[in-house]
Amino acid sequence: MLIKLTINITFMKKFIAPFLFIPLFALGQTPKGTNNQPPVTVNKKEAQDEHAGIGIGKETRSNRHTQNPDAQWFPDAGLGLFLHWDEASTGPVSISWPIIAGRGMSDSGIPWEKEIPSADIDRMIRERKYMKNQITPAQYWAMAKQFNPYNYHPEIWLKKAKEAGFTYAVLTTKHHNGFCMWPSAYSDLTTRNTPMAGRDLVREYVNACRKVGLKVGLYFSGPDWYIDRDYMNFFHYTGARKYPQVPRLDMNYAPQKEHTPEEIKAHQKDYADKVRGQLEELLTNYGKIDIIWFDGKAGVPDFASIMPIERIHELQPGIIMNSRFHGKGGDFVTPERELPADLHLKADEWGEFCTTWNGAWSYLKKPYRPLNDVLTEIVRSRAAGVNTLLGIGPMGNGDLAPEAYQNIDKLAYWMKINGEAIYGTRALQGRETSTVLATEKGKVRYLYLLPDKTYDDISITGLAGSYQANLLGSNEKLTVTNEGEKLSVSVPDGIPGKEVRVVKLSPKR
Repeated sequence: MLIKLTINITFMKKFIAPFLFIPLFALGQTPKGTNNQPPVTVNKKEAQDEHAGIGIGKETRSNRHTQNPDAQWFPDAGLGLFLHWDEASTGPVSISWPIIAGRGMSDSGIPWEKEIPSADIDRMIRERKYMKNQITPAQYWAMAKQFNPYNYHPEIWLKKAKEAGFTYAVLTTKHHNGFCMWPSAYSDLTTRNTPMAGRDLVREYVNACRKVGLKVGLYFSGPDWYIDRDYMNFFHYTGARKYPQVPRLDMNYAPQKEHTPEEIKAHQKDYADKVRGQLEELLTNYGKIDIIWFDGKAGVPDFASIMPIERIHELQPGIIMNSRFHGKGGDFVTPERELPADLHLKADEWGEFCTTWNGAWSYLKKPYRPLNDVLTEIVRSRAAGVNTLLGIGPMGNGDLAPEAYQNIDKLAYWMKINGEAIYGTRALQGRETSTVLATEKGKVRYLYLLPDKTYDDISITGLAGSYQANLLGSNEKLTVTNEGEKLSVSVPDGIPGKEVRVVKLSPKR
């Protein structure tokens, strides 16, 4: 995933004392910084570069999704919970992406996409200091030695999510940095190398999902920067393209050693074997998995063959997968952070919009967005025919922040009144159009009124028959006017007011 990041460097210093080092490598020097620097914003071009860097291209809509009966719940799900979590939460720092040197603002104070004087580039190379609030991969991985979520009781917050209307959840089992949230036999950067001594965080999450009644989703990054640490360039793609004089950077931002073709070939085989082994573990050791949420490919030849779709279905016949691993072989498209204005799925197409609740995928001390901003995205997604996967990051101690619980409660109140307009609804099909965001569910139509807007009459065209209308949460009937295949509804004064409201159109009995 693409991240907005704020790195608390003062806090980070305590993670890189020598006795905390991961024994496989030596760490670089502690970065200097302050606690109150503003977050680094990833612009659209940089975000596209990062997606390209992990092998994610433009997704193509398709109706060639799985037909397995156990998977047909997905297009009606409406709302999922996205949980980004690993050792970064002990900082807290953003998950994975901060270790890519040159991401965001350069150490000279000039964005990488602009021209940086050659003297500044030479200084950065000499000092191994490429960006503000820098953290090397080695320093990031050392945080695993402090990762001990003693207050991890996923049933508590998944139960709250269920009560708030979420129907499924997706947990990061492994993000790009490579930390495995279970004691995998195919890596030495797992819960075994932490104070948890091999605690299986994935199993506890899966069991809690089943207990509270949520569908089980597992996020898995194909790119694994830990397995690839001796071979990949940790300098950002944009910077590497613009400033070729910067050497390939290793895990300490020193120049990377050269490798022979034979070494590279052997590494690629080892890489593929380990990723395959991790996926086999996840798909065989935890019972039925409802979604595998892939996030990128790696620089290994024929990467998709590591785990062919046929093998995934052999292990998990009813599973759903996105298209970020096998390309066109996925079941649904995954627009991220920004829902395309022209997105409108056909009845037999599946999709999901993933976004964050507070601007960060993993836990950062940032304010949550107003509820109406989130609700507007949810209803826009339903009108487009896609689910919303809403991101929250657990803290380093394993619990959610108080602000997360507060916002879940606010969402729960709205969903108890309006949930029927989210579950099981689809984008309007055929000739039907509406003057406002709208969805269909059988013969019922839902029209969404966004806050702080003025509506007199709203209408839907292409719908024949006699209908009645009311606001969800109110028994008061609204005036409906029929003009052939156009139905108009009179909106009372003061509606919607300060919150998203929903008009329900149902056939007269």
